[in-house]
Amino acid sequence: MQLLNHSSLKQGFTTHAVGLQEIFGTMPFESRPRVSDLVVAEVLAIGQHDKIENRDGAIMNLFVGDQIVGAFGNRYATDQFEGYVPQEIVDECDMLSIGGVFGNVTSKHNVMKTPTRLRLVGAVCNRAGIPLSLINFGIKSLPTNGSGHRPEVILVIGASMNSGKTTVAGMLSRALSRAGFRVAAAKTTGTAAGKDGRFIASCGANPVVDFTDAGYPATYMLSLDVLLDIQNRLLGHLRATKPDYIVVEVADGIYQRETEMLLESEEFRRTFDHVFFAANDSLSAECGVRCVRSHNLPLRATAGVMSQSALSIREAERATNVPCLSSEMIVSGKALDLLSAKPSVPAFERRPVSQLTYQAA
Repeated sequence: MQLLNHSSLKQGFTTHAVGLQEIFGTMPFESRPRVSDLVVAEVLAIGQHDKIENRDGAIMNLFVGDQIVGAFGNRYATDQFEGYVPQEIVDECDMLSIGGVFGNVTSKHNVMKTPTRLRLVGAVCNRAGIPLSLINFGIKSLPTNGSGHRPEVILVIGASMNSGKTTVAGMLSRALSRAGFRVAAAKTTGTAAGKDGRFIASCGANPVVDFTDAGYPATYMLSLDVLLDIQNRLLGHLRATKPDYIVVEVADGIYQRETEMLLESEEFRRTFDHVFFAANDSLSAECGVRCVRSHNLPLRATAGVMSQSALSIREAERATNVPCLSSEMIVSGKALDLLSAKPSVPAFERRPVSQLTYQAA
């Protein structure tokens, strides 16, 4: 065993649930990497990621020769990298995310640089020489709350990566907390990074948890059973704090593997009392509304990037016959009106252009 000097390590956000006393040393790799295995790596060449988000959320610059602690995981990011855990023992790999997820990049968005390259130093182990996995430090399942308290659960999904889901989740949290409600939040899928959780917390949700708290640095390529277990553990933890509302964000778009699997799961769908759909434009909103309604989910409104334009809002509402809310509308209380009204889920209908009454500027 090679002992670790914490003062010389840069530890990624992926490690935040692991006590520092557990990160004791490194051992040679004895088997092929698995999702959630903790490892120490040396930076060989700086590429796309020239920084790492540490376990406290601070952003630290990376330099060649730095030793960093992260975890193996798969990544799905249409705007960034597609990457996977190596299928055999290897000496080198790539840095897949700023939070310290490691693997091999297989494709990337054209605007991305080549990935930052890492040399694998060894598997992180505890004092007993046992290799560590994040899974061993995840939130445990809690028994069902028998008190009768049942918070309403809001699902935020979207058309794609960067469609505005986190902003919608945050604005809903802010509107509810400003109205005097206790709000908690969870992000159940994605790739490790603390920014989204901190934003939602700053909007008034408390506590805020995500899949890293359940022991996973990323959720891409996990089975449906594991995804449901992650959600159940996170929601059980939040329900124990007795909030009035829980806001749940699912990453990426409705055609991403894990999101699509979850939407097709009855166990997942019956969790939610309200759904908000974030979209980039009216076309993706129209497709998203049809998808949400095909699963009989209680859609309340669309929102997201498209809501930054008053014209886009009107276009989306005509295409979907569903309210489209900007961030300002959500915070001002219009989302709360939709939650309290609990409207039915009408059949899909698009209003013809001849019915429009646009006002000239």
